Amino acid sequence: MTTGQPDNRTTLSIITFGHIHTEAIESLTPHFSRLEQLVTDLAPRVALGEKRAELNRAIDAASSDWILLLREREFVDGALGDEVARAIKAADAWGFRIRVAPIYAGKPLRLGGDAGELRLFHRRHLLRRGALAVQGTIIRLQNPMLARTFDSPEEHHEYLEKRSVPHSSLRRALLFLRNARTFDRNTLRYLWIEAGFDQN
Repeated sequence: MTTGQPDNRTTLSIITFGHIHTEAIESLTPHFSRLEQLVTDLAPRVALGEKRAELNRAIDAASSDWILLLREREFVDGALGDEVARAIKAADAWGFRIRVAPIYAGKPLRLGGDAGELRLFHRRHLLRRGALAVQGTIIRLQNPMLARTFDSPEEHHEYLEKRSVPHSSLRRALLFLRNARTFDRNTLRYLWIEAGFDQN
């Protein structure tokens, strides 16, 4: 599929968990004759296998055979948009895992490996019960979904301060040391703020 020129035979239904801004899916527009968005009442962070009845109803309501799942604050950049279009056209698999790369203070967080979730699939091959899966091959796409977290450390700290209980200095230090497996300053700053609060 040529970038920038829609294939009039191809449509895509996007099922969202929470509110998604139009610009979050703009990169897909050149590749498809029609993008359909279906908003669910499911919580943005819900485990996909836990609410299968609700998810199945949304999939049944979709008009396209190919389905993309998108959570609140996530967005599809140009690289992933191109790869999604190529994957659907090639049809080498009926399901595709997509990793999520969190963006913190304008930069990606380095939080370790992520196998990704099944986010793109052909609904006729979807298994209707249990964990989200398809009959046939599942491939992981190379490019990640991007997810906005906080625009600044100050916003992050203020958010947790209002909604969480502070940890003691010792507890904070121990949690930070356990999770700090990177030399990336942006990620270390994120982990230090996270370690300061009990969010359970």
